[in-house]
Amino acid sequence: MEIRLATMADVESISALNMDVQNVHAAALPHIFKHVSNPGFAVPYVTEQLNDPNNYFFIASIDGKDVGYIFAHVTRRPDSAYMHPWNFVYINQISVKPACQGQGYGAALIQAVRDLAREQGIATVAIDTWFFNEKAQTFFANQGFSMFNMRMWMQIDA
Repeated sequence: MEIRLATMADVESISALNMDVQNVHAAALPHIFKHVSNPGFAVPYVTEQLNDPNNYFFIASIDGKDVGYIFAHVTRRPDSAYMHPWNFVYINQISVKPACQGQGYGAALIQAVRDLAREQGIATVAIDTWFFNEKAQTFFANQGFSMFNMRMWMQIDA
């Protein structure tokens, strides 16, 4: 298994790797998430994100074949009237091909983000997950994440 920092040469691979998790979300919440069938659907988005120096994409591969990725953002919030300064690494996305799940790729990708946080002198790594995604919640809890915030919504007739 190899975990490496992604470059612009990886945008197509990242986009294709995102299809599985994107479609899981689209199946659960089709009024929010788009179903995708084109592996290049996210190339412009990934390209834009890779241009931000606070964003980091790591790729998991085996025998030269990409099987997963993680997208993390270094967030630095300054002191304000309401909050103390707070720096954290926020995981925006993680996806491992279904056939490769349960083999340590996701854990290795999370470890890459932990290492990034340590290198940046940051003590907090944050992630969120949709309520329906119990599989992800279990995985994240097994990686050491715990609940710190809860978001709620209400649907109204508009």
